[in-house]
Amino acid sequence: MSSSRVALFAVLAAIFLSAGVLFLWPSTGVGSSFNEPLNIPEEAPSSFESSTRSFNLNLQTGKTDFGAARSITTWGVNGAYLAPTLRVNKGENVLINVSNNLSEDTTMHWHGLHAPAEMDGGPHQPIVSGDTWSPGWLVDQRASTNWYHPHLHGESAAQVKMGLLGMFIVDDPAEASLGLPNAYGTNDIPVIFHDAPDEVSRGNIVQEAIRSVFQRGRPPTVTLVNGGRETFFEVTTQAVRLRLLNGTIDDYLEISFADGREFEVIASEGGLLPQPETLTSLSLSPGERYEVVVKFSPNDLTRLSSLKTNSDNQAAEKVEELVEFRASSSLDEQSSVPAKLSDSESFKVAADTPVRTFDMSDVSINGMEMDMMRIDQVVAAGSTEIWSIRNLDQRTLHNFHVHGVSFTVLDIDGRQPPAYMATKKDTVLIPPSTEVNLLVTFPNVSNDGWPYMFHCHFLRHEGRGMMGQYLIVEKGASLDPADHVISTMAGHNH
Repeated sequence: MSSSRVALFAVLAAIFLSAGVLFLWPSTGVGSSFNEPLNIPEEAPSSFESSTRSFNLNLQTGKTDFGAARSITTWGVNGAYLAPTLRVNKGENVLINVSNNLSEDTTMHWHGLHAPAEMDGGPHQPIVSGDTWSPGWLVDQRASTNWYHPHLHGESAAQVKMGLLGMFIVDDPAEASLGLPNAYGTNDIPVIFHDAPDEVSRGNIVQEAIRSVFQRGRPPTVTLVNGGRETFFEVTTQAVRLRLLNGTIDDYLEISFADGREFEVIASEGGLLPQPETLTSLSLSPGERYEVVVKFSPNDLTRLSSLKTNSDNQAAEKVEELVEFRASSSLDEQSSVPAKLSDSESFKVAADTPVRTFDMSDVSINGMEMDMMRIDQVVAAGSTEIWSIRNLDQRTLHNFHVHGVSFTVLDIDGRQPPAYMATKKDTVLIPPSTEVNLLVTFPNVSNDGWPYMFHCHFLRHEGRGMMGQYLIVEKGASLDPADHVISTMAGHNH
């Protein structure tokens, strides 16, 4: 291991271990199954007319066989389980017709997309059973891996776990010119970690799954990748790009390969890093995304592994091996990973930059649980602020997600974050008894009484109240929440 990588992991260990986060590193043991191919979500069909790309999404129920004694009821988008990948280009207008064919209300949130607040798909945009919601906006952000999922207050965890989640990829010419692996399904692979529905966790399949020390009456969880477990992927190229998404509701994941091979981190939630970062292990809290490139030689055989830690900071007893990568005897020439991926972000934090503090404890933020009709924070359009996020709990893991913006991680308990974290993100882990400072720049447009959310993305916490709302107002307007109300037009009919 190079000295730079030793230093990197020393920083990580100091940050997280000092906060009480339990790390257990993967073994190289080999499991026994891996007989089913990895499912690659289809790219959703779209139409393109007058600079607008349109999608039709049908939320529906179905039956899925997870290898248990019987097929169980699941939810999906345009199918029985999970959702297709949406793909758009920077500069396009997007229109998404979301039809709710479920028997209950839901929403659809575009996590990581910089959509106007009234199009964001948070709890103020419910889609009543039997109705269709059609949000649209201009996609004005660089290439990035995002996702979409329900955000109905109090129901997000249950509805995501039923299968309503999928990737949302933004492309742009700058990224396309770099020669990175970009053949979807061949060397550009979505890897969605998520929870099996409860019926699976209670059924026979759990007997083969990872043992757990999870407490508080929660059953052992089963981690799936793209809807399957112990699957395999046939590698046909020397380099493969993996778009990693932690779509679980309550699991902090430490991802590595069973043989300890290196990979290059090329992007986080906000898009490409300035330069690739070489690692052997990468951690993702719920909602976080990273893109990595891993290289293979002919006839290589390895497995993508994960060790999970739940929000109560209790680590599982052993590593799950999730996907087996089988390299062919002859591989196509690899795509390159340039030494420079994007321009480094240049910023200077002014001494008078406003600071807001968010104290996270139990299931509250600043001592308050979510109230749909209460504005918690008001910010000026185009302004830049420091958001100081403090986890006051001594044991519990939290993280922090902000709708509508990307932020830069300035420090973690006063320490500089690792390079792959010190870039544009929208979700970040807040370890116990730890303070994380974020630099947030807000769009130069008000959202006219429509709130954005900020919340813990451990969805069990969010659903119990760990969420708040902020408004973006015109410059010069009052920043006192008491002077503002939620728009009376809030709802999906607009």
